[in-house]
Amino acid sequence: MKVKNLMKNVFGMNNIKFIKSWFRSSSEKVLIEQRREFYAQFLKPDSVFFDIGANYGNRIEPLIHDKIKIIAIEPQIECVRYLRKKYGKKITILQNGVGKEIETKLMYISTNANILSSFSREWIDSTKNSGRFKKIKWDKTRKIEMITLDYLIATYGNPDFIKIDVEGFELEVLKGLSQNVNVLSLEYTVPERKEALIDCLSYLNNLSNSNVLFNYCITENTVFSLPHWVDYNEIIKLVNTNAFLNTQFGDVYVKFNQ
Repeated sequence: MKVKNLMKNVFGMNNIKFIKSWFRSSSEKVLIEQRREFYAQFLKPDSVFFDIGANYGNRIEPLIHDKIKIIAIEPQIECVRYLRKKYGKKITILQNGVGKEIETKLMYISTNANILSSFSREWIDSTKNSGRFKKIKWDKTRKIEMITLDYLIATYGNPDFIKIDVEGFELEVLKGLSQNVNVLSLEYTVPERKEALIDCLSYLNNLSNSNVLFNYCITENTVFSLPHWVDYNEIIKLVNTNAFLNTQFGDVYVKFNQ
């Protein structure tokens, strides 16, 4: 532990992550390839991918050599610096948050687990009070310039896939979308945030005039849990089951029928 802390002090956390990224274990290499194969059903050469909440780019790395136009949106400057160092001009990087309107918003920063930094005070309180993240400290705040999904579409074109991983701020991100897209995913946290997930699914169903289908992956898996895509009524029934609530977290995938 002392050696690890010394390395952090000498090299910096981002530089350590950068160095480690070039020395992947066999299991990490397998995970990267699994993600690449999974995303291939949504993304082809010349496709447009919006990564909302890119963090350190674990969903970018599997796609970086596939001639995909990647737009990475990440509010935390530490992560942005890492992405710039690792990917350079291969991707477009925006240091912004994404919400329902263009504004300045306060972000709650967790310095001991920045992947859990969030714009949602409600999400922080609900997960911390449940004991899930009781050791996490959100001990800093920063003002972040927000943009919207509609702005991104107007600027970079209609995306083939949008990944949304924003720690409880998903509905606010979706409220900045006023048009159908192809496919998107959004992270969920249950049971604490079941109603918030239902609100997201309802918003998307209304946006598409019920012309939308759903599936989901549990935790970080890249295998759909359902054998086929289901409609809004079916996914709402499923979200209310104990079996789903026991999954704790994962990603719901939403496919708009054009």
